[in-house]
Parts: sequence; structure tokens; C-alpha cells
Amino acid sequence: MLKIRLTILSLFLLSLGIQLQAQDTDKRDEEGTEFKAAIEQFVSEMKEDHKQKTLNLRMREIGSLENEPFAWKEYFMLETKEEFENNLGYTTEREYYFLFYHYATVEDRQYALKYWLEDFIEGEQVRPGRPVRTYDYATPTLILINPTNIIILNYECKYFDDYDYDDWRDLMIEKFGDRATTMVIEIECDGPLEWTLNAPDPKVRGLF
Repeated sequence: MLKIRLTILSLFLLSLGIQLQAQDTDKRDEEGTEFKAAIEQFVSEMKEDHKQKTLNLRMREIGSLENEPFAWKEYFMLETKEEFENNLGYTTEREYYFLFYHYATVEDRQYALKYWLEDFIEGEQVRPGRPVRTYDYATPTLILINPTNIIILNYECKYFDDYDYDDWRDLMIEKFGDRATTMVIEIECDGPLEWTLNAPDPKVRGLF
């Protein structure tokens, strides 16, 4: 009788474990699906004033993040249909590069961020929550860090404009962030790098 009860209990626990694992997988799939839908909606809204390009794009200099495991990524460039005078004194379209990394679990994203900060953009080592005052060769970059995704907006210094940058920051946080939880890193031409939203504790030693 005892063996039967133990067998029934074992089967019950096994079944429960399978169900919980399936629920966790379904949740992760749902998060990924919602993230993709948000990207598609964003691109659709931008197409009135921008052209999307996905082919023959040279990879941006983002450090080691590309080498860390991720579930999937989206990479594209949005080019303005209107021309603007750039910081070099001539008129041209502006080009903005977007990278969206999605991770299967929160822990995967945490590890990706941990190792990325050790070999960040242009090989810099960045400490959690700490600014970098001078950042050689850095270009305007906005980074949003969510529980299971990392989003990067990056473009050339010749297109930089304070008002334009602020507009992009506000838009990206509105579309892909949460002001209460999303960590935001901002980088300007040659620096500084600053954690401008929900910066982690500089004393943190574990994953975050």
C-alpha cells in the first residue's frame, strides 16, 4: 500500500512539475510575442516619416552583447524621408539604428548585461550605476534594459541634436519601457555615459 501511495505521489509531483514548466514556457512565449508586436507597431508608426532598411546593414559597435546568448533579435535602420542640416554643415537624411534583444528568461538577460558591462561599447568597462565622464569614440546611444529584453538606439554624431535626442528618448521609453522599472543608459558623443533612469546600486555585486 505504501509503495502505491509513493508511486501516486511521485506521478502527481511529476505531473505538477510538467504543468508548471509548460506554464513558464507559455509565459515566455507570450512575452516574446508581445515584444515582437510592439516592435512591429513601432515601425508601422514610424513609416510616415521614415524608411525602414534591414538589408546589408553593417553591425554597430556595441561591444560584447552580440556574443551573449539571446532568444532572438531584431536589427534595422530607420532613415528620415526629410533632409536635415547635420553637424558637418551639409543637408542629408538622418539614419537611426535599432537593436532589440529578447531573452528567454530574466536570468539570461541578467547574465548578458553582467558580461556586456565588462566589455561594453568600444571595449570600455562600465560599472553598474556609475557614470563615465569621457568616452572616446562613443556615438549617441540610448539603451533600455527590461527584465527580458535590451533595446539599443544608436546613430552617428553628425546627426546629433539635443531636442531630437530627447524626443527619441521619450518615445522609446513610452513604447518599450516602464519609468518605474526600466533601466536607461544614455551616451553622448565622446561621453558622458550616464544611468538616467532606475540606475542600479553601484555597490551591487550580484545579478540585476
